[in-house]
Amino acid sequence: MRRQGEATRRARTGRVAPRPGAKAARVAPQHTTVTSRLPVKILCCGDVHIGRRSARLPEHVDGREVSSAACWTRIVDLALAEKVDVVALSGDVVDQANRYYEATGPLEAGIRRLAEAGILTVAVAGNHDHDVFPRLADELGGDRFRLLGRGGRWERVTARRGGEAIHVVGWSFPEARVRESPLGSFALGSPGDDAPVLGLLHADLDQPGSDYAPVSLAELRAAPVDFWLLGHIHAPRLFEEPGAAPVLYPGSPQALDPGEPGAHGVWIVEVGPGRSFRARMVPLSSVRYDAVEVDVDGVADPAEVDRRVTTALRAHLADVASGGDALRHLSCRLRVVGRTPLHRSIAARLEALRTDLELGSGPVAGYVESVEVRTRPARDLAELAQGNDPVGLLARLLLALEAGGEGRDEAATAAGAAGESRGKAAPPADAGAPIGAGVAVSEDLEPLLRDAAAAVQDVYAAKPYLGLGDDVDARAVAAGALARQAALLLDELLAQKEGA
Repeated sequence: MRRQGEATRRARTGRVAPRPGAKAARVAPQHTTVTSRLPVKILCCGDVHIGRRSARLPEHVDGREVSSAACWTRIVDLALAEKVDVVALSGDVVDQANRYYEATGPLEAGIRRLAEAGILTVAVAGNHDHDVFPRLADELGGDRFRLLGRGGRWERVTARRGGEAIHVVGWSFPEARVRESPLGSFALGSPGDDAPVLGLLHADLDQPGSDYAPVSLAELRAAPVDFWLLGHIHAPRLFEEPGAAPVLYPGSPQALDPGEPGAHGVWIVEVGPGRSFRARMVPLSSVRYDAVEVDVDGVADPAEVDRRVTTALRAHLADVASGGDALRHLSCRLRVVGRTPLHRSIAARLEALRTDLELGSGPVAGYVESVEVRTRPARDLAELAQGNDPVGLLARLLLALEAGGEGRDEAATAAGAAGESRGKAAPPADAGAPIGAGVAVSEDLEPLLRDAAAAVQDVYAAKPYLGLGDDVDARAVAAGALARQAALLLDELLAQKEGA
């Protein structure tokens, strides 16, 4: 699995482009009749990891309540309540082979409940359950559960509802690591009708060289598939573009550690006549991890720090507590920022808060998992500049750069963006010409700034960095770098004085 950033509950509507009309050798579809009303409703889910529990929570939290097995039960409950036609699982349903016995009971019970309600469960195996999921599938049996793509071979199953149908194609991991794109072996022929096709795949999107079935968005959208459900990435994300097949990472339904922030759950996807498409996320995780930032700039009273921190945590808890009935625990990473004379003592004070504070909002309890103190010492540059020590020298440098560099930060930001755009190389400076004209400083600081600007241009002119752009103002970049480093050094010197 791989994690990345946060998605919130949302709905998407659109129309999927028709599949290419070219026909190949036909593979006989396997039919399963479903009886719900149109449109076809699919519960999309992946990376359940039955056998694991959410981590980094207080010791008193009941591990069963925050387990993936309990989340699987909620997934089945939702599928029944929503009266879906298909439950699609995109791999890593079981955490590892050594979780076989822990996964068997909950998985079997859930699939049996779905089957009794006439719901087809279709799955593929991922890198974590490539060996155990086929064993479980054999034991489960029945015509209402299908594991597609065993041995790394694409397969198809068709669900029908009256005169309507949806085809599901899938590929499973044959072993723990697959370094080639599974789409290279996609050779299924046309199903012989114009019904929409759902693609089911556990894969690493746009990560060339990955050990976990690397695929590209372009590859997926070039395949004869109308909607892709992927597994492997634990952050929910929906890729949409007019006229192109939607691609969905549903994310892990149970947030498993602080690296999986934000809302987690499953997605309900409805595919109607003419390939109309609608997707919505339903939060089901009993745990949510988030970062909460608190600004204590200018605060000199420790009690005010406590007030700001608890106010911010209570507000965030109240906000997320209304985001779903399943949520029971909010674990926060607290980040404290700003300039304060309490800079040296604030960390110890907040550590006590981390171990002792527990807030509540209805059935949801909130905790502080970790504290990151990013405060800086309070300072008055004009006053500090009166001294003749290193602190005074740095303060005067910063004042000079600020006075002469109006727009310097904007220029430096633009320069960085230009570098990322990988445009043309910056031309070398003329020997007698000034380097940049956006920042003016006093005569005693001019040599320092000029030398720094020359060093910046040397970097851009070096062979490894050719093509980083010719719109870079080397003088502005140099001034921004000098200001940042001078500020860091000044803060450290002030912190040392405070601790002396």
